[in-house]
Amino acid sequence: MDKSFSPSDVEPRWRARWEELGVGIADVSSSRPSFSIALPPPNITGALHAGHALQQSVQDILARHRRMLGYEVEWCPGTDHAAIATQNVIERQLAAEGTTKEELGRERFQARVGAWYEEYGGRIFEQMRRLGFSCDWSRARFTLDPAYVRAIRVVFKELYDSGLIYRGPRIVNWCPRCGSAISDEEVEWQEHTDCLISIRYPIEGGGEIVIATVRPETILGDTGVAVAPGDPRYAALVGRNVILPLTDRMVPIFEDEAVEPQFGTGALKVTPAHDPTDYDIGQRHSLPMVSVIALDGTMDIPELPLFHGLTVNQARVAVTEALRQLGLVAGEEEYVHSVGHCDRCKGVLEPLISEQWWVTMRPLAEPAIAVVESEEVRFHPRRFAAVYLDWMRNIRDWCISRQLWLGHAIPVSTCGNGHRFAWIVHPTSCPECGSTELRDDPDVLDTWFSSALWPFAIFGWPEDTPDLRRFYPTDVLVTAREIIFLWVARMVMTGLRFAGAKPFGDVIINSTILAGDGSRMSKSKGNVVDPLDMIERYGADAVRAWAGAVGTSGQDMRFDENRIASYRLFANKLWNATRLLVTRLGDGETISTVLEVEPEALRAEDRWILARVAETVEACDAAIAGYRFHEVMERLYDVTWHGFCDWYVEMIKGRLADDAELASRAAAGWTAVTVLDTLLRTLHPLMPFVTEECAVRLPAAAPTLQRREWPAPPAWWRDGANGAASGVDRVIELVGALRNARHDAGLPN
Repeated sequence: MDKSFSPSDVEPRWRARWEELGVGIADVSSSRPSFSIALPPPNITGALHAGHALQQSVQDILARHRRMLGYEVEWCPGTDHAAIATQNVIERQLAAEGTTKEELGRERFQARVGAWYEEYGGRIFEQMRRLGFSCDWSRARFTLDPAYVRAIRVVFKELYDSGLIYRGPRIVNWCPRCGSAISDEEVEWQEHTDCLISIRYPIEGGGEIVIATVRPETILGDTGVAVAPGDPRYAALVGRNVILPLTDRMVPIFEDEAVEPQFGTGALKVTPAHDPTDYDIGQRHSLPMVSVIALDGTMDIPELPLFHGLTVNQARVAVTEALRQLGLVAGEEEYVHSVGHCDRCKGVLEPLISEQWWVTMRPLAEPAIAVVESEEVRFHPRRFAAVYLDWMRNIRDWCISRQLWLGHAIPVSTCGNGHRFAWIVHPTSCPECGSTELRDDPDVLDTWFSSALWPFAIFGWPEDTPDLRRFYPTDVLVTAREIIFLWVARMVMTGLRFAGAKPFGDVIINSTILAGDGSRMSKSKGNVVDPLDMIERYGADAVRAWAGAVGTSGQDMRFDENRIASYRLFANKLWNATRLLVTRLGDGETISTVLEVEPEALRAEDRWILARVAETVEACDAAIAGYRFHEVMERLYDVTWHGFCDWYVEMIKGRLADDAELASRAAAGWTAVTVLDTLLRTLHPLMPFVTEECAVRLPAAAPTLQRREWPAPPAWWRDGANGAASGVDRVIELVGALRNARHDAGLPN
């Protein structure tokens, strides 16, 4: 063996070996019990980031562990077409070239996107391979695959025909820059400091009511003034009208429970067309919708040319100044509040009324609530079940249409006679009247609509395929807390309705990795950690061990490169222990000739390490079952480094000498190799490269540890736990105390 472990030499060799052996490929016809995971599909044009490395490492740990337990494991990978993200990238490229998608035209734009997918589509899979992920690459899926497209159309048509999909005008989060609606769950909230302006609204017949707002430009779309029920300040005004400033319109004053009497003046200007809360109030009180902001983010009020065509920010200044000149500004102060931004282009969103496609969610949500309440679907950590249930119990209809050029076309056509219908195969005529004059819907589906089908569509649904029968439902989902609503909840709903079963049994919410200072990682801040850089510095095993140690708490975790470096040292420690044994005993078949010993021949230190390893494996079994991978890594690190390498190997060096007494040498050799083999197998799911490279030096019955059984130490290993083992523990404690005393006295150890 080389003097030191070299990841750059070892990793490519073992990646090729696993692929050659087909380690990740599942046999649908095998008699073994099945275990399946659907990889949360990263964006096809994306690059591996720290969150991917952590989340996917956790999945690979599960997959490798289950293979060693004798399961037929299907870890199905795939990628998402990422419509908004990809379209934004292409549009930025076109802008740099001095053109636009409109000038290019749809056909050439789609060709440009196809070339982009072709160039970058395989990048993230290659990066995943660098970490040794044992996905079933033969079953890799893409959300624009023809079979996947068909599944989406089948789901859409069923929901449409059953009346759960409808088209209508409602308030949406509109991104003027992307030119599309954005779902509530895709809004990125950022703190803004704006001017809270108090405006005097004249009351018909005399008097005034003062209202505070950060959006004076939307005053032109007000259709009411709301106050809290029973507020004594305004009780006498309820039922009267105000004269809307800058216009001659009258709008009513009324009571509504949504008003917070402590905010501002306790009176609320209601603009149903440009605020979600106001929209709900408007629905309750049958207020008209007056839109004053256009889809491009400019003011749309031709009757007031002073403001028409201004941007929202320009109009805010202009309206405030106009009110000031009329003496209607009662006060101004700084106010910090949250403003919605597009999570893709980062532009400010505008709530406005738009004709969109919607899914009625309540009938879909009720069964999905029941399976979590009954713990058929379990969250880890458990607190996230409450997060899921709270959102589901207050669910709103889902806006599923996007005004993009890229994505799954909404499978709806309208004929020349006005008949609208959904389809699976693109039609040539209207099924109701036979008209061949058809107009396709111009919008595309929200990416999360297609992603919601992932756990069953990847296995061939709606066809009754062997893969679907064998691997659906999947067993575990590993995902981020940010997409519990966007993705997890919707997969549960669609899985129950269309595939007839929950999509997974356990949902592991992985940790969120923050920068070292506790802030969110961001390219603009320059604090993003590239896992490929970490692999180059420390090796894939160190990155994976770090992921296992921090990955399943569901908490925010600060990135600590020193921790990855410590696992690189741990890999070296494991390597050096293996090298020492191979040097003393010989490797492969040579070792096997000295490994013939009876348990009665073992000494106290032999029984001690066997007991400690048996306890560790048992603890790891319980921790893995509870998805507490940090406990697994902590226990294995401790028993390997401190128990085996620092103490046991040092204790037996003399017994392994060539001139040592034969029975003692055999007992020490057998124990050391048996313990090392057990540790390598237990560590393998977390650190597959170094464990494989060490294991080939030992007597082995398989070409890879993935074909070895998960350790199950016999009961007699634990026999020494209270006898010989406790005696060795006392010796170790005594030696430690002596070393500390010498250190405190300034004496060398």
